[in-house]
This record gives sequence, C-alpha cells and structure tokens, in this order.
Amino acid sequence: MTGGDRQERVLAGKLDLLFRGHVAVPGNMLVALVVAVLLRQSHPIWFLVCWMIATVSVGIARLFLHRAFQKAASSQRCNSCWAVRFTIGTFASGMIWGTLCGSLIVWHSAASYVLLTFVCAGMTAGALATFAPYMPAYLAYATPFILPLSVVSLLSKDDVVAANGALVLLYFVVVTLICRYSSRFVNHTVKLQVDNEILRENLRSTRRERNRARTEKWSTLAQLSHELRTPLNAIMGFSEAMREEVMGPLGNRRYKEYASHIHTSGSRLLNLTNELMLLSQGESGTLTLREESVDVAEIIVALCAHKTEAAAKAGLHLSTRIADNLPHLNADRDKLRRMLRNLVDNAIKFSPAGGAITLAACCDKTGALVLSVQDTGIGIESDDIEQALQPFGRVATALTNNESGAGLGLPICQRLAELHGAKLAIASTRGEGTTVSISFPMERSLAIPQAIAAVA
Repeated sequence: MTGGDRQERVLAGKLDLLFRGHVAVPGNMLVALVVAVLLRQSHPIWFLVCWMIATVSVGIARLFLHRAFQKAASSQRCNSCWAVRFTIGTFASGMIWGTLCGSLIVWHSAASYVLLTFVCAGMTAGALATFAPYMPAYLAYATPFILPLSVVSLLSKDDVVAANGALVLLYFVVVTLICRYSSRFVNHTVKLQVDNEILRENLRSTRRERNRARTEKWSTLAQLSHELRTPLNAIMGFSEAMREEVMGPLGNRRYKEYASHIHTSGSRLLNLTNELMLLSQGESGTLTLREESVDVAEIIVALCAHKTEAAAKAGLHLSTRIADNLPHLNADRDKLRRMLRNLVDNAIKFSPAGGAITLAACCDKTGALVLSVQDTGIGIESDDIEQALQPFGRVATALTNNESGAGLGLPICQRLAELHGAKLAIASTRGEGTTVSISFPMERSLAIPQAIAAVA
C-alpha cells in the first residue's frame, strides 16, 4: 500500500469520527432557540426570527449531509470532498453565531454580552470534543463565532465588556491549542488503527497466498503420484510374470533374480506413491470418506493375523486387546485399516527384538471409541513428536538410520483421523515405548447390529 493510500484511509477514519457527532447538530439548534428567546428583550423580533430560520436551515442541511455520508459506500467516497463539505457546514454554523455576536454592536446590553460569552465558551468547548479529529473543521466553526464577539467586546466603551472581550480572545487561543493537541492525539490513534488494519489485511493476504501455494503444491504432487501409478503397475505386472516364468523359462537364473528385485522395488515405490497421493489429497482438501458401519474388532483381528509374520521376523510379539460389546464405527473402512496398518508398521520398525506390540480397542467414559497401538520400543522424545507428525519428518534413531521410509506414516494417520473428526495423540517415554491412540467422536459410535436385531 502506498503512502497516499494510507493517508486516504487515515482521513476516512477521521471522517467516520466526525460524522458520528450528528447529535451535536440538533443540540446546536436547541441552544440557538433558547438564546433567541433570551435575547428578545434586546434584539428585534424580525432579526431573531430570520436568524433562527438561517440556523435551522443550516442545521437541516448538515443533518442531510450526515445522512448522505452514512449512505455513501466507503469504497466510493471522495474523502477529501467530504472533508470540505463538513468544513463548509461547520463554517456556516459558525458564521450564523458570529452574525448574532456581531449584532451586539447595534443591539447591546450587559446581559447580552454575558449570555453570548457563556454560550460562546460552552459551544466552543463542545466543538473541541466534536471536531478534534479534524482541526480545519474546528477552526472553521470557532473562528467566525468567537472573533466577532471578541472584536465587538473590545470596541465597547465599557471597560468590563472590553476586558471580557480580551478574556474571550485568550480563551479562544487556549482552547485552540488544546484542540490542536487533541487533534494530534486523535490523528495518531487513527493512524495506529489504520496501520493495524493494513497489517491484518497483509496477514490475511499472505495466508491466502500461502494456502493457495500449499494447495497447488499438494494438488500437483497428488496428480504426479497418480500418473506414476500406471507405469509402476505395468513394471510390477511384467516383473512378476518374468519372475514366475509365465511365458516360459528365462534361460539364465540371474534374470529371475533381477525380475524379483524389480518387483520388490516396484512394490515399495508403488506403496510410497500411494501414501504420497493420499497425503497430498489430505493436504489439498480433496480427500473424502466413504462412510459405512465398520466392525472395528474384525479389522483389528484381520490386521493382527496379517502382520504377525512380519512382527515375528523382527522378534516381536503382536497381540490384541478388544473390549466386549464394542460398538461399530461410522467410518471409511479402507482408511481406518490404513491408519492401523501404518501405526503397526511404525511399531515394528521402532521396536527392538524381544518387545511386544498390542492393538487395543475400547470405549472411554463418554462412550466414544478409542483405538490404540502400544509398543515397547525405543520411544520418542517429547520435542520430536511434533516433527514426527510433519510430512517427511523422520526422527533419526539407531534403529532407523538404515531403514527405508519417507516419514509419511504418522502424518497420514493424523490427516485421516482429522477427516473422521477424531484426535490422534502420542504418549511416549524414551526407552520404554510409545502409545498412539485415535479417539473418535461419540457420534461416530453405532449400535451393534445384533443388539438392534434383539431389540426389534
């Protein structure tokens, strides 16, 4: 934002403060009516009537000006034009009061001088509070009001009245200096408000740009992962056919070994591609759920049977702990299975031989379903948990320095948990083990089908 734009917004802030003081306009007309009544003994009625008509006319015009300002769209306002209009309105009001003060040179009395002096002091003090945001408006109102009264008083042959004129002039100077100080304070405050608004706008703009860049990055990555799956599937299919010698012997047994290596590497790369695509969809907001009633106990038992061999090869004991009468879960079956599989794979990777891994499922005190994977592995430092939950945020340890993996398991679990409205929590003690729990909201718990049938 340029300096000119900033000054324009500062002026707009001052105008908002000025035009909020519309109550002062009818107050000005009410004071004028009281003054006209009190001056009826010293001034001709025709003059007071004409003066009141002028006062009311200017007051109504100023009220219409306030209303027009409030209706005008802030983005289409010419702030300098509105400042000039407001100043002209205040100048007109000041001139009307100045005319009344100047009339004392023709129709004067001691009571008239005293009355207009008190009115002048009160009205300029009120103007100080109302017009402080914009110094020109105050000067346009107070100068044509006070100077005629001061000049007429100074020209009087009465020493007391002349002294009163000098005091009025001094009062005007003092109040003007106070108004100048107040105007600077208000101006500084408005500038701070404008600067804060500009900072907030810049922050929102930066956040939008960051989110847009992040979405584009992950969308591109998801598309790239999707494009990689087709050739990888072909590589795996052909390498498997060669390894199994579907079309006949390869001739040299090394070719069969090469085909086996190609298939194994392709499988790892395809798995990484699938995880990368899943994480990219989660980060870009394009991941959706295919919700259904899921028997969590069945998934845990099946996963335990599938991973028992891998755990045994690592010298680990894999077991389950499932509570009785566990409710079904309204969730995406495939994504739920992937979350548990990733957690079990991490537990196997981070646990030394001789340890144990437990898959558990139970309900908390509120009836919400909680799934957890507990291991007796090396654990994670509390300072490293946040890093472990970041994409590609691997935590280096003696067990994993030479292990494969891109650090996507836990981030994927967290994104899938958030997609279900669940909360993933990690409790870990260095050297003792880690427990990763997923707490689903209570509204995702469903009644057991057998219980429903029994009630029916």
